[in-house]
Amino acid sequence: MPMPSRDRSLHPRHHHYGSHSPWSQLLSSPMETPSVKGLYYRRVRKVGALDASPVDLEKEILINVGGRRYLLPWSTLDQFPLSRLSKLRLCRSYQEIAQLCDDYDEDSQEFFFDRSPSAFGVIVTFLAAGKLVLLQEMCALSFQEELAYWGIEEAHLERCCLRKLLRKLEELEELAKLHREDVLRQQRETRRPASHSSRWGLCMNRLREMVENPQSGLPGKVFACLSILFVATTAVSLCVSTMPDLRAEEDQVSGL
Repeated sequence: MPMPSRDRSLHPRHHHYGSHSPWSQLLSSPMETPSVKGLYYRRVRKVGALDASPVDLEKEILINVGGRRYLLPWSTLDQFPLSRLSKLRLCRSYQEIAQLCDDYDEDSQEFFFDRSPSAFGVIVTFLAAGKLVLLQEMCALSFQEELAYWGIEEAHLERCCLRKLLRKLEELEELAKLHREDVLRQQRETRRPASHSSRWGLCMNRLREMVENPQSGLPGKVFACLSILFVATTAVSLCVSTMPDLRAEEDQVSGL
């Protein structure tokens, strides 16, 4: 595939496709009022495989994501200046383009991205219609990675989808915490001396595990309960010893 030379201008230009047919598929989205008819078509268009209409690349950008081709007006992308596609407009060299996309065709000025076409279809719908939802057939965390790649903030997600994503993140954090605890426990067991094969060493290991980890078994739970009982008994004894009646009796006994 031909690539742009370093000294060649990367500004968009008029280009005619010789082997493509007229604009085909529109992004399907419900129209609430007749006044917005055609709005989504003007904001983004999906290009068919046999489209032969001329393209004004000074006003639109041609991208190919996983084999699906789209034409997006720069006016649509101007509303998302931090997105990856908007940054392409500022590129003036091949090196700058290579940092943002996977490939580039100089003849058609078509940008190629090796990403999930299904996830990008949802993102394109958001760019055109302003509504961002999770992709049902994709893991929520994988979709989060797609949003980060394209430079779309998670805050744009619909409220229900955002709650679902946050719940998945909490579950992932909990699993990571359990994994860290397992690793630490294994490291503690690895650091123990090798002489624990003797009966005395085994007893000391069990005693240490009982004292340090109450969840290790029944002995650990019994030891924890006895410790709490002793602490509670000591606290009650201290409180009772300060009662006036008991102190008076102690004074009488000491006076005898």
